[in-house]
Amino acid sequence: MNFIKSLFHQQSSQQKKIVQKKEVGSSILDSQFTQVRLQDIKIMSRDFRKLDEILKHQPETINEQFKRCYSFHVILSSDYTQSIEMILKYFETHQHDQFKQTFQSTHSKTMATQHVNLTIQNINDQKMNTMQSQNSMFLNVSDQIQVFELINQNEQGFMNIYFNYIQRITQNFDVYSSCKFQQYPYQDDSHNRKLQFLWLFKIINLLNFKLSFIPYFQFNFKHKSQNTLIIRDIAYLIYKDCLVEYAFLRNEITEMLDSYSQFQIKESLQFYELILIMKDITSKLTVFYQMRSSFALNSESVRDVKWFVIEKKLMIEIDNYISKIKLLNTTQFKKSLMVPNQKNLIQDFQNAQQDPSLLDNSLHKEPTTAKQIKMCNELLYSPLKLKQLKRGEHSRQQSRNCKNL
Repeated sequence: MNFIKSLFHQQSSQQKKIVQKKEVGSSILDSQFTQVRLQDIKIMSRDFRKLDEILKHQPETINEQFKRCYSFHVILSSDYTQSIEMILKYFETHQHDQFKQTFQSTHSKTMATQHVNLTIQNINDQKMNTMQSQNSMFLNVSDQIQVFELINQNEQGFMNIYFNYIQRITQNFDVYSSCKFQQYPYQDDSHNRKLQFLWLFKIINLLNFKLSFIPYFQFNFKHKSQNTLIIRDIAYLIYKDCLVEYAFLRNEITEMLDSYSQFQIKESLQFYELILIMKDITSKLTVFYQMRSSFALNSESVRDVKWFVIEKKLMIEIDNYISKIKLLNTTQFKKSLMVPNQKNLIQDFQNAQQDPSLLDNSLHKEPTTAKQIKMCNELLYSPLKLKQLKRGEHSRQQSRNCKNL
């Protein structure tokens, strides 16, 4: 009797899985939630057992992938040091598994695309055998399927690059975390101009990578889906990262404007490149700033941006200064090159014939190539030279004949 009762009270494997998900991560792994509650992330950050289980969890849907990466992103931008170290260690030791996961997601996207294409083809075949009124109905259905396919492709593509962004944060966490404090990763580097430029270009790479998300956000906010809410949360977090890194770049480059004329030639050219890149970044970030009402519940809560601006007069002075540097550098480079002409080659060869020691010295300084020897022979034994030689021999023969007479 007790055995029969135990059978009725025994939970199925699916029920156990749901209960386990609720115990592990609540809104993070529960399919009933399309967003992640910040309270659940705080709990996970303090409970290392739950964090470890979520790190090892393999998402089954794209919504779970979004929520999982978003949770990691929130922790990496926080002050939970031990949780951050766990995430960094996990991404460092499971790069192969992450690549496999990305490949599987790409494969699933391809299968979904093939399924949708097959569905569209079947609908188009049915349209040929129906009346005109029915054709219009099927056309609407086909358009809806195509929109659904585009939404799926957009979300899958964004998921892949967002996961890649989390990887980049873990690989360049020293750069990512130092920007929050508006300083270089290592204080000693602030006095080394070469290392300064190195870190600034690294930050620019991270910032440009985030700005490439804008087309995905624009499409998703226009064509809403069940993942729009979590994508909106991700966009807000990405936007905050952009503001932090942009502020650091703006402050550093603006500070260099007062002393750029004291830089070395290579440093001046790098500084000019930084200015051009910052102008391009500013225009892209302006587009992101204008979208803030789509991902921020209260657009006023998103603080105004202090943009990178250079006065027109100062920019003209910098352009002229860099142009002079490029011209001077080109002139010095040309002077440093020794390009021998025909006259110099002939003179050197004739001097070497008269004094063999000069030939030996020239060989030590710069070896004579086969091409140069051929050029000398052509110049020395050209038809004009042959005529001169023949005239000289003819005049000697006449003088001999006169003596004989």
